[in-house]
Amino acid sequence: MSRFYNKSESQKQKNIAQSDGISSNISKHAANTVIWDGSICGCGNNKKCTRCVNLVQDPSFEWQAFEWITSNTDFTDSSAFEGAIQAALGPGVAVLEQEISLRGVRECPLLFSFNAFADINPATNENPGILIVQISWLDENFNFIGLGLRMLVPADRLNNNARITFIAQTDVIPKNAAFAKLAFTKGEGLSEENDCIYIDNVILAPMAFQNLIKNGGFEANLFGWTADSDNGPAFHSSYSESLVDSGHVITTNSGALYQDVNIRQLSHKYPFLLGFAVQGDGRVELSVHVEWLNQNGITIGTGLCASIPNETLDNQENYLSYLFVTSPPICGATTARIIFEADVPNTGDFLRLDQVLFIPVLSCNLVSNPSFENNLNNWCHDLATRVQRNDVYEGSYAARLDLTGGALWQDVDLYCPEGQSFLLSIGIGFRQTSVESIYGTTIIKVIWLDKHGRELGEGLNLISSRNLVSDIVNSMSWVHYIGITDPAPEGAAKARILITRTDGNQGFVEIDNVVFARIV
Repeated sequence: MSRFYNKSESQKQKNIAQSDGISSNISKHAANTVIWDGSICGCGNNKKCTRCVNLVQDPSFEWQAFEWITSNTDFTDSSAFEGAIQAALGPGVAVLEQEISLRGVRECPLLFSFNAFADINPATNENPGILIVQISWLDENFNFIGLGLRMLVPADRLNNNARITFIAQTDVIPKNAAFAKLAFTKGEGLSEENDCIYIDNVILAPMAFQNLIKNGGFEANLFGWTADSDNGPAFHSSYSESLVDSGHVITTNSGALYQDVNIRQLSHKYPFLLGFAVQGDGRVELSVHVEWLNQNGITIGTGLCASIPNETLDNQENYLSYLFVTSPPICGATTARIIFEADVPNTGDFLRLDQVLFIPVLSCNLVSNPSFENNLNNWCHDLATRVQRNDVYEGSYAARLDLTGGALWQDVDLYCPEGQSFLLSIGIGFRQTSVESIYGTTIIKVIWLDKHGRELGEGLNLISSRNLVSDIVNSMSWVHYIGITDPAPEGAAKARILITRTDGNQGFVEIDNVVFARIV
């Protein structure tokens, strides 16, 4: 469809395999390349950050900890996103905030993420009010010295259709900053019953590099971006129904949108974390590519090939977020071209795109076969199967855990991981098989192993319990989970990524696009 990506089918399959983590030489490159130099964080092998972890205290509100300062905010166990508790802001104006110590954190940007939804039916004219999220830098006397991030979630964005995982990056921490003040502020909503906004799984973690994308939120029209279509206008700016702030891009025609990012300034050939949020109506499909260009602007390789099939976004009925990690740029690459190709087959269909991130990271995706395109190879499993459908999270396949429970796990090799933390990103799908579906509990763990395979302890434990009531049997809803591990202990040589579920005899749980990588 696009003039930017016209390779043979065999080359496409090769690139998909590489981006899917199957290529052993890529994993070897990720495990054995020392790529500390040039990172903002400056953590060397002889001087590690002491707090390269999730800096938020009680991020899922399980303790209802004193670190959270609240006004008109309650803690509830109703349909929590992660764990058993979540924060409920409202009804009406509400505030949730925490002052976070930056001791042991060097001057670097922070990865910021949280999950939110509202108990509002989007078919009505009601809304839960706006949500403003702000991260401020404070000195040692708690005086304001700068703004690290401020984002607006519009009043019409959050509803009960889908839980949205928001992903952003702050500015670099100032040298004299001692604390980060994180504040969620909810405005007055338009609802006769309940205009609460629910917040869960809050993450604020150091990253080695800043976002390289220009105008990733499309607030400044298409500045930095180029739109291309053979069938009329495609990808123009819009200021209605954005994910964050005012702007996003929308297309009602098939076409491509791309941006060229200069990577020649990087001292090493780093992989990149690509993040974005997308919404679609109708049988729309999105293909995502990262191509490596030489100094003459000629494509010399591909770092990522991903696709979102044509039923996934329509089922979601709201924005869905994604994270991918590219392979390292090949020799001679000076530019990364990020390409979004939309297939919009019918009049009245559309696709929206917002909040694009492109950030150098310190490893490839260490998971092999993360999207199960190569059957269940590289995975150990019990009561798990591979399914092929047009509504999986990414690609053509996903892994399904049985109604009676099941397990899926993979051990990944780590290179000198002691003291290092890792990012885990995973799509969890809930497929409804009856009017009221009970999915049991899904548990996502990262377990540290020594070189003999003995367990040294848990680095991460995410718990998802979900029940759905809907008249649409066989509907599918994807949720994006993100976690930051604790630092790997002394003697760690591997990490076991383990996904299990308990008995839930009326709904399937599906797994897709598992990402495990070092970001600092």
